[in-house]
Amino acid sequence: MSIEQWYYELRVLGKRVIFTPLLLALGSALFAVFLQAREVDPARFLSGMLEIVLPIATAVVVATIASSDPAIELQLTTPRRYLYTATKRIALILGWAIVIALLCSILLTVLRMAYMPQQMLGWAAPLSFLANQLTWLAPLLWLAALGLCLALLLRSRAASSAILGGIWILEIIFKDVLAATSWLQPVLLFPTTLILFPSALIPNSVFQVWLSTRLEIAGTGLVLLALGWLLLRNPEGLLKGASEE
Repeated sequence: MSIEQWYYELRVLGKRVIFTPLLLALGSALFAVFLQAREVDPARFLSGMLEIVLPIATAVVVATIASSDPAIELQLTTPRRYLYTATKRIALILGWAIVIALLCSILLTVLRMAYMPQQMLGWAAPLSFLANQLTWLAPLLWLAALGLCLALLLRSRAASSAILGGIWILEIIFKDVLAATSWLQPVLLFPTTLILFPSALIPNSVFQVWLSTRLEIAGTGLVLLALGWLLLRNPEGLLKGASEE
């Protein structure tokens, strides 16, 4: 695919795709400066932006894009399947959010403000940096993929966004219950910021739970993305969703 085609899809998606992660990053940076001026370490707050806020914002954008396309009836009549158009757009949304998160993470590492489990500090620098990216990458993939599936199943951006918001709030409120219940740990989305996993007092066994749940969340997110891709192959469902919207 040519650069012109990618640029066209980006223009179709609109400014919300470009500016949502940028504004989150800029707003967080300004508030971090305020915290620093108050002699408060902003590392945990900045980690929360990457781990908690950016994933839900990206998921809502994905759900909105997946469930609303004014020209979907026309696109479904063309030789090129709508599946490829939707896949490109979702790839642009996720890719841009990942780029912004990665750049922020690199900057925090350079400034020695990275918020990560203490057990990683003994690892080689490249390995600890890559492992720490699971802090935000796992919930980003999971929530974005869930938003895609909800939008295609419910045929409603309002309903899918509301469910995403409800799950996000429940994860924050019941974080301690999720962390303490072994069978619920695979759906613990935000442990690094909310449960103080960077604490040096936490034993290695708990860190292993952190690492395993990050991998499980990321893996589940990939499975949900595959499910969303299969749902996009159903033209009748897409047409029904367009008519209901």
